[in-house]
Amino acid sequence: MKTETIRRIILLSIVAGTTLASTSVAIAQTLKDPKLHIRQVVSGLSQPTAMAFIGPGDILVLQKSDGRIRRVINGVLQAGEVLDVAVDNTSERGLLGIALHPNFPAIPFVYLYYTESSTFTDTSGSPPPLGNRVYRYTWNGSALINPALILNLPVTPGPNHNGGKMTFGPDGKLYVVIGDLNHTGQLQNVAGGPAPDNTGVILRVNDDGSTPIDNPFFPQGGNLAKYFAYGVRNSFGLAFEPVTGKLWDTENGPATYDEINLVEPGFNSGWTQIMGPDSRDPQGLSDLVQFPGSHYADPKFSWFNTVAPTALVFMNSPRLGTQYENDLFVGDFNNGNLYRFIVNDARDGFVFTTPGLADLVADNGTELQEVILGNGFGGIADLKIGPDGLLYVLSFAGKIFAIASKPTPADFDNDGKSDIGIYRDGVWSIIRSSDGGNTAMGWGGPSWTPVPADYDGDGITDIAVYNTTNGVWSIIRSSDGGNMAIGWGDPSWTPVPADYDGDGKADIAVYNNTTGVWAIIRSSDGGNMAIGWGGAPQDVPLTKK
Repeated sequence: MKTETIRRIILLSIVAGTTLASTSVAIAQTLKDPKLHIRQVVSGLSQPTAMAFIGPGDILVLQKSDGRIRRVINGVLQAGEVLDVAVDNTSERGLLGIALHPNFPAIPFVYLYYTESSTFTDTSGSPPPLGNRVYRYTWNGSALINPALILNLPVTPGPNHNGGKMTFGPDGKLYVVIGDLNHTGQLQNVAGGPAPDNTGVILRVNDDGSTPIDNPFFPQGGNLAKYFAYGVRNSFGLAFEPVTGKLWDTENGPATYDEINLVEPGFNSGWTQIMGPDSRDPQGLSDLVQFPGSHYADPKFSWFNTVAPTALVFMNSPRLGTQYENDLFVGDFNNGNLYRFIVNDARDGFVFTTPGLADLVADNGTELQEVILGNGFGGIADLKIGPDGLLYVLSFAGKIFAIASKPTPADFDNDGKSDIGIYRDGVWSIIRSSDGGNTAMGWGGPSWTPVPADYDGDGITDIAVYNTTNGVWSIIRSSDGGNMAIGWGDPSWTPVPADYDGDGKADIAVYNNTTGVWAIIRSSDGGNMAIGWGGAPQDVPLTKK
């Protein structure tokens, strides 16, 4: 259990206020694909565990240890909170999960999973908490009101393996995962252990907490009737695949074998007898507790060295490029890595090119490289696809990031001049800088990385430098023998050099990752002939096919 112990120490050190997670985030967030870029949406959150979009640019965020639900509107963290609940925050306990009713906001129900304190204040283990509970609240436009208790789940002995993630399925049912809370019963595949006790399971309930009659174990009655799956050690991720409508989860192993699973009705995930593929279990399946209607299946992917996988989400949007559409993205807590898995045509597994992944287990860091898309995010707590189609990453260190595709210049009208296309309000538009139109809308904001190019068309690469005195980047045309400087911005601009006016000289287009504004800066014109547009995150660059 060495790795499990290390993981608990990591979590507890963060909860205690050390800078371990924030140090990870301080390292620059990077992505392997140069066509993607990262924008910080907001900072200043305290130990966030989950988020939900209640509208475009409007996010509710849960804070683990203080029980507060914060609101972020258009990248601004609002003062105060929309709700403050009394939680027990020992170890992995706290405010853990959120789900919106599938007909939200017409049916304005918001569901919260949290470890409820037995007092009216936040506690840390003493006195014992009331339980892990799911409440249904009503969103009134500014606050969460009218709590109704719909699930009362165990909390002891714990204090870890509380699970807490929730999601509604395409069937309109609420799926809730709770970990084993360190129990060793029949639900943990210990035949002589206690009867089913609501631990280590994925529950499937109606939107009022009642039990659907088509649950896989409904004929068995009792606690079993509520379950969709069991044998789950602990999970921080549930997501439905958009094409098939099937459920997937991530599961945390003890010292080895974290997992990604396709969760069919009646799934027995194997804990405590099996983590990772059955082929690596010397005992085989004979020691599993199989209830009528249950079945075991191997993970679709395993990490041999545990990374603490958390949220997973399917990219049901073209905003990262069509090559990523409907792929699976997974975050981890231990390393701050973002993983990307290419789903096969049958939508029941993954496609790998690394020979060592043929057994569906990443046994070492070399084999793992194929699926690591990015890093430096700190402990990833949640992943969501926003209403704008971007991939949003919630870091436990208190930040939200958005990931989108970078602009790609192309000659859309075949006149030998580079154009740029944008998507807004459901309509594609071609913005042709060579036409000289478009009213300048300004640009500026945080700094970007300069890109060397031949800005004056003499065949010699020029350079860009940063002026520490005035804090701006400038194009320095070294081949001119002097500083023919054109200054702009600071960090949030992504440069895209190309010959936008067809004169054989590289111009530059910049995209402001913070404000969403485009601007063309044509250095070959001898000045800032700026063509700006955008100003909202829904402006998407169009790449010519």
